Amino acid sequence: MKKLITLSLACISSFAFSQSISVKESHEKFSTGSQPAVVTTIHENKLEDVMNEWKRVLKDYKNEKVKDKDNEVFGDNILVKEWGNNPVDFYTKFEEDKTAKTVKMAIAVDLGGAYLSSSNDKEKVKYVENLARNFAIRMTKAPIEGAVKDAEKALTKLEDAQKDLEKDKRNLQEDIINYKNKIAKAEKEVVIKDGEITKKKGEVSVQRKVVDASAGAVNEQAKSSQKIYDKLEDQLKDLEKDRKGLKEDIEDYNSKIKKAETDIKKNDEDQIKKKQEIEVQKKVVEDKKNKLNSVK
Repeated sequence: MKKLITLSLACISSFAFSQSISVKESHEKFSTGSQPAVVTTIHENKLEDVMNEWKRVLKDYKNEKVKDKDNEVFGDNILVKEWGNNPVDFYTKFEEDKTAKTVKMAIAVDLGGAYLSSSNDKEKVKYVENLARNFAIRMTKAPIEGAVKDAEKALTKLEDAQKDLEKDKRNLQEDIINYKNKIAKAEKEVVIKDGEITKKKGEVSVQRKVVDASAGAVNEQAKSSQKIYDKLEDQLKDLEKDRKGLKEDIEDYNSKIKKAETDIKKNDEDQIKKKQEIEVQKKVVEDKKNKLNSVK
């Protein structure tokens, strides 16, 4: 339920954000006083990043200097080729609203004795409006594009984790098959060992009688009988040891099968959770992309 609410809020947020970047003319306060200006608003970005990028924009024009003070960027003797050979001064004032995540941007242009407005040059105002609008769109999109990339990386990471879980499950299933094959092989070997042990016990029993019978014989004969008996006893112990080892292996394989089955159950649960996380993250990516596409 919490995830559904989060997704719903994200959708509402994206819808509320969906809007065109507007540009208008108004009078704004600058270091030179109240002047006619072109005003727009940049969303989802920070004052410092916006100001630094705007300074780079102005420096792309031929200029005498570009500097900033008190959230105002001053472009001295900016030469706009489309306006001829007469340089102009750009004053750009920025005002950040951290709560709304917006940066208001007001551009005033000193043409040299008069400030640009629709009353004195509509074409130049249109140029500044386009410049401001394109800049605002680019600077609004920039952090959202970063958020899209981050969301896509997070999605890829989740999908890779899902693939790892699927691979782990396949490995566990293969382990179980291998353990079962080893158990079957060991059980067959136990049957063979049981036969060998039975046979060896018979040989030991017979030799025991030989040893007992040679008790009153000459010393060398008694020693020889005892030596054969001891060798048969050692062989019997080795067979019993091998059988015990096989039984322990079977018990160990069964324990490993149980653990693998428990791990598979846990893996299935993890896969369900991971698939849910992937679906949520896909919605996040979609939401970020919709938000990006809504900036016009």
